[in-house]
Amino acid sequence: MTPGAVEHDTGGHAAVSGIMAVLAWVPRLVALHLMWVLLVLLGAMVGGIAPATATLVALLRGELEAADGGSSRTAAVLRRYREELVPANRAAGPFLLIALTAALNVALGVAGALPVWFFPAGFTVSILLAVGMTIAAFHAIALHVLRPSAPGPTIWRGALAGVVLLPVATGSFTITVLAMLLISVVIQPLALLAGGGILVAVTTSVLVRAWQSRLDDALLAASGTR
Repeated sequence: MTPGAVEHDTGGHAAVSGIMAVLAWVPRLVALHLMWVLLVLLGAMVGGIAPATATLVALLRGELEAADGGSSRTAAVLRRYREELVPANRAAGPFLLIALTAALNVALGVAGALPVWFFPAGFTVSILLAVGMTIAAFHAIALHVLRPSAPGPTIWRGALAGVVLLPVATGSFTITVLAMLLISVVIQPLALLAGGGILVAVTTSVLVRAWQSRLDDALLAASGTR
C-alpha cells in the first residue's frame, strides 16, 4: 500500500468516526429536547425557558450525576429545576421578555397586523432586539450557571458585554442557532425532536466553556497582581 493510500484511508476512517460521533449524540439530543420541553411547560412557557436551560446545562456539565440509577437523576433534575426557577429567571428573564415581545412585533408585522408607520424603522429595531436579547439571555444563563451567587446586575452587565468580550463564541452560538432554525423550517421534525436539545448542547459547549475560560483568566490575572 502506498503512503498516499495510507493517508487516504486514515482520513476516511477519521471522517467515519466523526459521523458516528455525531450520530451517537442524536438520542441524547432527543432526550435533552424532551426534558427541556417538559421543564419549559412546567414553568408556564416563558417562565420555564431560563430554569429549564440552566438545569440541563448543569446536567451536561456533570453537576447532577446520580449515584444509583435513572430515577435518582430524574429527581435531581427536578430538584435543580425548582431551585433555578427564581434565580435563573432573574438572570435571563428580562432579556427573554424583551426578545419575545420584539419577536411578537416581528410576527405581527409579517402578518400585516401593524400600522404602516411601524415600517421600516420599528420592524428593523424589533428584529435586532429579538436577536440581540435572545443572545444576551443565553449569555446570562451561562454566567448564572458558572457564578450562581453573582448578583443580577453583574450577570446583566456581563450578558450585554458578551458580544464584545466573547465575539467568536457569540458568533458560533448565533450561527448554530440560526442554522438550526433554518433547517427546522425545511425539515420540521428536527425542531420537534431535537430543537431544545441542540440549544442546550450549544449553550453548554460554546458559551459556558468560553465564559469559563474567560473567568479563569480573570481570576489568574487578579491573583497575579496581588
